[in-house]
Amino acid sequence: MFKNIGDGVYLQNRLQNSNFELLKQLNDSWTLPEEYILESKNVGGITMEWVQAKGIKPDKAILQLHGGAYTRSLEDNGMTYRRAAVQYARLSGAGVLTVDYRVAPEHPYPAALEDAVLAYTWLLEQGYLPECIIITGDSAGGGLALATALYARDHGIPLPAALITMSAWTNLNYRRRTPAYAGKNRADNPYISPVYGAYHDFPPMLMQAGGDELLLNDTIKVAQKAKKAGVAVQQTTYPGMFHVFQMLFPELSDASTAWNEIEAFIKDVYAEKSGAQLWR
Repeated sequence: MFKNIGDGVYLQNRLQNSNFELLKQLNDSWTLPEEYILESKNVGGITMEWVQAKGIKPDKAILQLHGGAYTRSLEDNGMTYRRAAVQYARLSGAGVLTVDYRVAPEHPYPAALEDAVLAYTWLLEQGYLPECIIITGDSAGGGLALATALYARDHGIPLPAALITMSAWTNLNYRRRTPAYAGKNRADNPYISPVYGAYHDFPPMLMQAGGDELLLNDTIKVAQKAKKAGVAVQQTTYPGMFHVFQMLFPELSDASTAWNEIEAFIKDVYAEKSGAQLWR
């Protein structure tokens, strides 16, 4: 036990600084593996990065929505998500699309959601069947992944095969402050705070969170709500882990374990579709 609250805050800050330093080291030492290609694409004025193994035409796709509190762009966090994109590609054999969606305060809601929906519909237009697309996201990106699926279902857009969230930020409705992304809109709008959404007819979901993070209940509440709506939800809480700990792979053992769980989930999702036509 801590002697006082100050001791606990001090230790938490030390751990946080250590995690940031490790992430920086991992990013600074990383280079794109020779067997993968990274292409920048402009879709409707929005920059997107496409990663895939060389010499193949993938019949599956993963849409990755990055974190950053809706205020940090892909340019601010790019190396972290390039590492993650290659990791997703390795585990799945899919091509991975990461969206540099517009961020607040310059671009509050619905900018990020519009850009995420644009990216998803672009994949459909490229010939990827919805049952061959998985949407993933961490922190704000996890909430945005849920909001994208809510929007798709509500507007007659075919839903993806599955969703994967890491430490999802699902509730922006605070008493004392309004996050920049909400802007002048009600923060209890389900497309802003997916915890208020209805989850009927949703695809399977894997929802991971750290046991020591402040946003743990954001994941648990959505997982419980979706389960009650009949959704197949695999919710895993990693004891002692912090917000988006998965990005410290391969140095952190719990991060590697989480990615092993993601790999198994992806393979199960795509195995169920293996008898279907994967490409139009």
